[in-house]
Amino acid sequence: MKMTSLPYAALAAPTLLLLPHGHGFQLPTQTRRTTAAARCGRPSPPSKLFSSVTEESSAGAVREEQPTDDGPPATTAAASSSSNERSAPVAPPQPDMRAYSNGYKTVFAELSCSLSSPTVGSLPPDLVGTYYKCGPAMFSAGSLPPPKNSLVKPKQLPVPDGEDTSRMVLHPFEGDGAVLAVTFHGDGKVSEEEEGEGDEPRTDTAGKATARFRYVRTNAFTNERKKGKKLYTGMESTRNTPSSMGNDLPLPFHRHHLLSGLNKLRKNTSNTRVIHFGKRLLTLWGGGLPYKLDSLALSTDGRTQLGGAIKREDAAMGAKAGIDAKRNRILFFGVDEDPGSSQLNLYEFNSKFRAIRDNGGVVQVKLPGLALMYDFAVTDNFAVFVQPVVKVNAMQYMLSKEPGKSISMEGERSLVHIVARPGSKNAGDVKTLEIPYDGVPEADLQFVNAYEEEDGMVVFDVIRSTQSTGSSGRNTKWPWASTLEDYQSMASKKSLWRYKVHPQRGFISKDCLSDEQLYFSVINSDVSGQKHRYVYAAAGAMGEEVAPPQGIMKFDLESGALESWFPEGHEFCGEPMYAPRRGSDDDMEDGGYIISTLFNGKEEKSEIVVLQANNIESGPIARVPIDVVVPHGYHGCFAATDEANWTYEQIERRAKLSDKMETRGSMWNEVKSDFSGLGLRFDDMEEYFGDLM
Repeated sequence: MKMTSLPYAALAAPTLLLLPHGHGFQLPTQTRRTTAAARCGRPSPPSKLFSSVTEESSAGAVREEQPTDDGPPATTAAASSSSNERSAPVAPPQPDMRAYSNGYKTVFAELSCSLSSPTVGSLPPDLVGTYYKCGPAMFSAGSLPPPKNSLVKPKQLPVPDGEDTSRMVLHPFEGDGAVLAVTFHGDGKVSEEEEGEGDEPRTDTAGKATARFRYVRTNAFTNERKKGKKLYTGMESTRNTPSSMGNDLPLPFHRHHLLSGLNKLRKNTSNTRVIHFGKRLLTLWGGGLPYKLDSLALSTDGRTQLGGAIKREDAAMGAKAGIDAKRNRILFFGVDEDPGSSQLNLYEFNSKFRAIRDNGGVVQVKLPGLALMYDFAVTDNFAVFVQPVVKVNAMQYMLSKEPGKSISMEGERSLVHIVARPGSKNAGDVKTLEIPYDGVPEADLQFVNAYEEEDGMVVFDVIRSTQSTGSSGRNTKWPWASTLEDYQSMASKKSLWRYKVHPQRGFISKDCLSDEQLYFSVINSDVSGQKHRYVYAAAGAMGEEVAPPQGIMKFDLESGALESWFPEGHEFCGEPMYAPRRGSDDDMEDGGYIISTLFNGKEEKSEIVVLQANNIESGPIARVPIDVVVPHGYHGCFAATDEANWTYEQIERRAKLSDKMETRGSMWNEVKSDFSGLGLRFDDMEEYFGDLM
């Protein structure tokens, strides 16, 4: 493996300090331009670069680029797939923070299977497939009642949130993960093979959707469920420690305890992301192995080592999977963290979820210092990572390994690592460059997408935290964020940025594309790893001011157009997800639909909203109620393949079987979804016997 990086120096104990050579610099104070319309959520050109910093090489001269007064090109019919005239949207209402805080309540009853029809509008017949979303849903530990006939009964029964403070987690991120699945049936037509299954009459599913919601039966979840109390407290000291972004909302920089391996200090909640690829459904959490679920009923198989590709059961995997849409491949990563030198493990799988043949589907790269990275993006040839520089308190790290006490963010240049993928020509080679420092480190970036230009330039867009939180001591007390002041003390300013890196020339630049408060940005997954034009994001309703995710915004990075839709002040959207139109010959990048959960905090109800991707401003074309209150949550996906298009009867049959299997197990045995018979598949033996085959 060939590695090109900048020299580093480590100071001796009691503190290990990783300091890149060179000095940071502050952006000019008069570089940000915005309008009153942008601050109130109305369209404002995102392509206007509020700030721009370019550096030709990590050791060369630095130049600062001032934004010009020339606006972006006018939006034309050719620049947008929707040329209809639209009136300017009114300013969105202020967020009802008490309603928002109701979205952090424990779900005490799961949803096995429920068929719903829209209460507003109608579902399009070409919306076919399954939408998945993952997030924390249990904030009072051990609060899902056991099966009625279980031989093991918890000593403490479930209690309402806040009644027993000893059972409450101290940050929403510590809640146990659950998955929502919603299958859209389109026009309700089924194949001849499906029509011949069974003698029962078919349920009319035209224009309807089937929902289910289950907890991920992680080992930690099951242990606390049996005891009826909180058993894992390794992160509580960190959550009580003031930190600029360590306890950020909705996703903190401090994700896990620094004691590696399988232990009670590092609780794998499997609550951050759900992915469907190659007939498999996985949930991810940064710091442990993924969990595999049944795609239909959401029952849990258990931890997975991805068919033996991950050699150690105690491996720390990342909470992101990168999709190469061009080759139909998926990539994962994990980091063996150590203050002296960390090791990045990058895995690549083909469309059948088998490790590619090149280099055994894995490369390993040494990185300087303690590498705390939770996200990445892929291009045709590379995987892109950004590593913030952290200071490690050697004494605290040796004694406790608690993140809040052991590490702190350094005001220095972060590092971007351009790693050659396992299937590329120079697999394992890495080019490391310093990112120009503008007063805020690149910590906990949320990658949108990355791609390569013809001249070798690597471009990637991210949601970046550009201002730290107030980090008051109130952030551990439930209910969280019940006032705007409380929320702003817990959540950082987040905006959309574009980075450009030329690994060979040593060129690097970064531009702020929009200063709106943004979260959970996505693209059309068909262009993942390729050049994209449109970005969709959940947005706060107060423009540039810090506010919780509430509406949906669309950015056209070519024309500079911005569209947005905001619900009522007591309603809050989650991550938007792009869904393609089934059977459409339209190759427009925004020709499909945007799906999101919507939480009504006043009535404490949840629903699915569906918008046209090329007409966000017009709002939902359908609103579908869900028979369970879904907490705010994090990341999801949309599976449009035939493998994720089931009839209502298939889902119901699998859900009933899953419920029966759990109630029969005196020790709450997990449902094994790959056994043959009873409608279950047996299509991935290598998942269970990969280490032996």
